[in-house]
Amino acid sequence: MKFIQYIQLFPYALLLLGLSACTLNVDVSEDDDPISGSSIYELFVIQPDMDDAFNILFVPDASYGDLAELANRQAFVDDLTNAIENSYWQNQAYYFNLGRFNYYYTLESGSVVENEPDEEGNFRCPSVTWPSSISSDGAFADATILIHSNNLRDCANPESGLATAEPTSYGTIVHETSHAVFALPDEYCCDSNYSTNVPILYATETACENDPINAAWRNCTSFVSDRDGNDWWRSEGNITTNAIMLSGGNTVWEFGPADWVIMEAAYLSFPHASSSSTGTPAIFAPNNWNRP
Repeated sequence: MKFIQYIQLFPYALLLLGLSACTLNVDVSEDDDPISGSSIYELFVIQPDMDDAFNILFVPDASYGDLAELANRQAFVDDLTNAIENSYWQNQAYYFNLGRFNYYYTLESGSVVENEPDEEGNFRCPSVTWPSSISSDGAFADATILIHSNNLRDCANPESGLATAEPTSYGTIVHETSHAVFALPDEYCCDSNYSTNVPILYATETACENDPINAAWRNCTSFVSDRDGNDWWRSEGNITTNAIMLSGGNTVWEFGPADWVIMEAAYLSFPHASSSSTGTPAIFAPNNWNRP
C-alpha cells in the first residue's frame, strides 16, 4: 500500500503547517497484507498504537462487488479516501485532531435496507446485515461504518459503535460517526431518541440553567417534545441551524461548543494525550469551514 503525500504525525503532535495541501491517495496491491484475520486492511493509519487512537473500520455493501478483485477494491478505497477528505477533514474538530484517528476497511460486505415507520408513524432505523468478521477480526474498531449505495436515512448506535452512511453524504458520515465514537446526541426535533447528555441536553430547564459547565454559551431552549411527550432542554448558544448534529446530507457543518466539550474529553482520555496537544476548533457552528 502506497500513500502519496503521506503525513506522519507522531503521537498527537499536530503538524498543521502544510496540512492544507494534504491529499490522500491509497493504491491497493496484491502485496497488501491484512492486519487482522484475513479480510481487514489498513486504509490510513497515523497512530501505530491503537490504544492512542479512534479506530474507524469501513464495511462495503454488495454494490462494490467482490473485493478480492483489485479493481473493485480500488473503487471502494477511492470512495473511502474521498470521504475522509470531504467529511472528516472538512470539520475542524476532526481535522485539527486527525492524528487521533486510524482508518481500516474490510473486504467482506454487508447490506442495509430501510424500515417502514412504526404504527405511530415514527422513524425506525434501517435493518443492517453485518459481515461476521466485524465482531471477531474487527473487534478492535471504535466505530464500524457500512458504506452503502442505496438512498435511505442512516443511523448509528453509540453503544455498539455501528453506523451506516452513503459514500458522498459527507455531513451524514461525520454526524453518524460522532454518534458512534463520541456518543453525541441528535439535536434536531422530533423523531430521534433523546436522553440527558450534559452539557448538550438536559431533562429539565433547571438542570440546564444551573450547570456551570455551559456557562460560557448557555442558552437553555426547550427544543423538542419526544415520542413520549417529554420536553428536552438544549444548550448550544444561539445555534439553531447549520450544526453537524442538527443535520445530515452533503454539507459538513461545524460542532457547537457543548459538542466540543464531550469530544475534547474523549481526545484527552488517551494515554498519551495532553491539553496542549488537542486541536481546539477555531470555528464553531453556525459558521462552517472549507479546508484551504
